[in-house]
Amino acid sequence: MELEHNIAALTAETILEDEILTAVFDEDDEVYRARMLLTLVDRAKELGVKGKFESLAKAYGKQRKAYDQQHKEVQSKPQGTLNSYTEFSYGDTEQEYFCGNWIATENGIKTFTMYGEQLACYHPILPVQRLINAETGKEKVCLAFKKGGIWKEIIVDKGVIASNTKIVSLAEYGVSVTSETSRALVRFLADIENYNINLIDKQTSTSKLGWIGNEFMPYGQDVVFDSDDRYRDIFRSVTEDGSYKVWLDLIKQIRAGPRREPLIYMAGSFASILLKPLNILSFILNLWGETGKGKTVALMLAVSIWGDPAEGKYMTDSTASRVALEVRQDILNNLPMAVDDLSKMRDKYGDEFTEIIYMLCAGKGKDRSNVNLGLNKPTTWTNIILTNIERPLANETMKGGAINRILDFEMEEGTIFEDGNAVVEIITRNYGFAGRLFVDAVQEIGFDTIRDLQQGYFQQIKDRAAELGIEKEEKQMIPLSAMLVADKIATDYIFKDGVYMDFDHCFDTLKNKGEVSEHERAYEFIMSEVSVNINKFKPDASGEYRGEVWGVIERGYIVIIKNAFDRLCDRGNFSAKAFLSWAAKRDYIVTQAGKNTKVTKIGGASSRCVWLKVRDDLDGSNDFIDFDIEINQEELPFVD
Repeated sequence: MELEHNIAALTAETILEDEILTAVFDEDDEVYRARMLLTLVDRAKELGVKGKFESLAKAYGKQRKAYDQQHKEVQSKPQGTLNSYTEFSYGDTEQEYFCGNWIATENGIKTFTMYGEQLACYHPILPVQRLINAETGKEKVCLAFKKGGIWKEIIVDKGVIASNTKIVSLAEYGVSVTSETSRALVRFLADIENYNINLIDKQTSTSKLGWIGNEFMPYGQDVVFDSDDRYRDIFRSVTEDGSYKVWLDLIKQIRAGPRREPLIYMAGSFASILLKPLNILSFILNLWGETGKGKTVALMLAVSIWGDPAEGKYMTDSTASRVALEVRQDILNNLPMAVDDLSKMRDKYGDEFTEIIYMLCAGKGKDRSNVNLGLNKPTTWTNIILTNIERPLANETMKGGAINRILDFEMEEGTIFEDGNAVVEIITRNYGFAGRLFVDAVQEIGFDTIRDLQQGYFQQIKDRAAELGIEKEEKQMIPLSAMLVADKIATDYIFKDGVYMDFDHCFDTLKNKGEVSEHERAYEFIMSEVSVNINKFKPDASGEYRGEVWGVIERGYIVIIKNAFDRLCDRGNFSAKAFLSWAAKRDYIVTQAGKNTKVTKIGGASSRCVWLKVRDDLDGSNDFIDFDIEINQEELPFVD
């Protein structure tokens, strides 16, 4: 019993509270009860309230004796005279539940204790479904309650209805529970569940959309959604509304047009649900180009495959916090996340923008501890993030791992839609049908066949690269192969119009290996910065530098003072140490005594410098102007 371990912490006020003596007299073991009373008397004596405590204990004892006698008489009556079933029915079955000594009527829930009548709730309430979460194994309960003549349902964690302090939070949903009635309500709900464990429906549940076993939420029949009301708007946005024919006629008309962008976005939207069965990592599909040309409408079109594309529904605001993005990704799970105008997120997060890109593509949020010093359930997802921005999302200062996860498609000249407003008007009234049809097609085809299709497209991309004598980045080829599969399935099973994505155009968007290598891009970035800041490497006619000195240029080498080199790498978001290690292995730098730098005298002062070779494969790389510099010739890596 917990009270036994907490007696020493009792104060003169708390030892006289009802909960203390209630806990003692609820103890069935009379010997243990007597021992606890003696211990409490001793503690009350230490606190100077022995007389008060003994008076209360005597009163409780008398009341308990009267209650036990009354309870014995009730139990001796024939079973048929006991009001031991709920007197209200819920649902079409009109099922009533055994409730023991509780009186459960349309007027509320109550029972009788040794302290008299005890109210649990002013209206009917009972658990009607047990939900076992497929991801965590944790249990939730669907509570039904009748208030104002209307039955309502809420889904809550099992821990909420097991705690008299937590259960008062149900008042926010309309349940009539207070701190006075909470303890009785906890007991009633526990009794109802345990008495009727075989009557209460048990259901597998999830707080995620997408693949749950062989079912796909929200279309599955054997799995229910159990997330709380804060996130139900996301779930509710994945629905069907309006006319499928109206939506399909519009999409076929757009697909028959000359613009590629809608097909690319739709392929990415469909392909999102293929990533998990194909074991492909999340990635970003970005459409970039001038503002006001229809990128947002094209994104809404892709969203209308699954649900409501109206503002504030399925799509998310790019100014949302990192935590909000994680939660949304966790719920969407395998469905695509649509983020309009990513420039807002870039402006908001600044230097941390690359980390946000990593997070979105990582498929997992940050680990976070809870009040019990344990870890909360991690947020996870495997999907495609559909975005747009006015320029390529992958830039020269972004780390290679992030660039690998981005497919950048450039808009063509002109507007995507002849009448974007008319398109928006139709898709915000008619949406959500194609998603279910695509899931049905995927299940009909089977994952093994789809995997074979994906591998076929992957090989086709590799063959085209070999034919052209170039090497594409594998982590770019895999996402594109998934989009090509999705495009084929949607075209053959839904649209049936023979309009497929342009393979050659898609292939050309893939980055070559050299473009994605972080170190290759670091090299090019440094060389570019040297060209822009040439005066920092070039003294005047008298041999003096004007302004800041970064180094010198000498006979095929850029000699950069180490401090200046480190600042360049920081500006470019590259690791100086990793780059120098890479460059040393390729003989792009001169080393000295096992170090990746050399001591060099520049302008009369000795400094540790990076000697970076100017490669011949850079256009104009050897066009730097030669000039005389004061440098220790004994330390040069070459002689005339």
